[in-house]
Amino acid sequence: MKRAVVHALNHVPVVVIVVCEAIVIYTATGIAKLAFTQLDPLYAVWYRVGFMAVLLLLWRRPWAAAKRGRLFRRALRDWAWVVLLGVSLVLMNTMFYVAIGNMDMGIAVAIEFLGPLSVAVITGRGWRERLGIAVAAAGVVLLAGISLAGPGGGRFLIGLVAILIGGSMWGVYIVTGRHIASGGDPLDNLCVAVTIGWIVQSLFLGAPAVAHLLHPKAGATWAAAPGGPARLFALLFLISFLASFVPYVIEQVTMRRVTPAAFSVMQSINPAVAIAVGLFLGEVPGAGELVGVVLVIIAVIVTFSGDDDPV
Repeated sequence: MKRAVVHALNHVPVVVIVVCEAIVIYTATGIAKLAFTQLDPLYAVWYRVGFMAVLLLLWRRPWAAAKRGRLFRRALRDWAWVVLLGVSLVLMNTMFYVAIGNMDMGIAVAIEFLGPLSVAVITGRGWRERLGIAVAAAGVVLLAGISLAGPGGGRFLIGLVAILIGGSMWGVYIVTGRHIASGGDPLDNLCVAVTIGWIVQSLFLGAPAVAHLLHPKAGATWAAAPGGPARLFALLFLISFLASFVPYVIEQVTMRRVTPAAFSVMQSINPAVAIAVGLFLGEVPGAGELVGVVLVIIAVIVTFSGDDDPV
């Protein structure tokens, strides 16, 4: 089975893998939105990050004798980079869950791309980066203007602030991740970083997340029934496995087969996939919102299509 999966990842066209990966991620995210009716987004994301940390620890085993010296004997400055990576990843995921709890998933995914686009502008020197961020900004302004003027404008504003923070954390994650990866052992360092990030997150969300799982909130339905907490726990594990762990594993293979620029362009399909999945949740965007999302997709393609190493 393992050989078949590896063979497929090495031979199936990367664009097909990216599309399938996006379908899996946003289907799992859509399921998470349904789980929000039983558990608040802030607590749900604690389980998502926690399960990801545990799975990475079991897979990478950073405590092994052959790895301890490389991973745990480092200068204070190097530890700062690892902590920043972990905290940015946790904040990115946390703010994304807060955002999709207050706005449509496809719109949140589109706006979040401002993060990597901003990194491209800061690190790039060409016209593509400037044009790309301008087009993306126009798309976001259009999305925000339409949604803020609607009946759910107050909730959308909360989601907008959250996804802008999440997008900026995506940018920080890209910068710190690349810095750490340049020193080798990227997956092992990611494992340590995620674990640190989850520990920090647990200081604020751990106790209430456990309490709300065992004693579901008012309005919870099946989670409040006998055996409900166990079923919700299993569902949260499945969401984390599909939306976090599997994509990280897949990308370690696919990103070796294409340039970072090509991979970024392929990921521009993500908002469209998120919108398609959202349709099954009753999230039907208007014409103006679709134009805004298309502008962001165009911005990603313009920004990254002409650079071999965009961010």
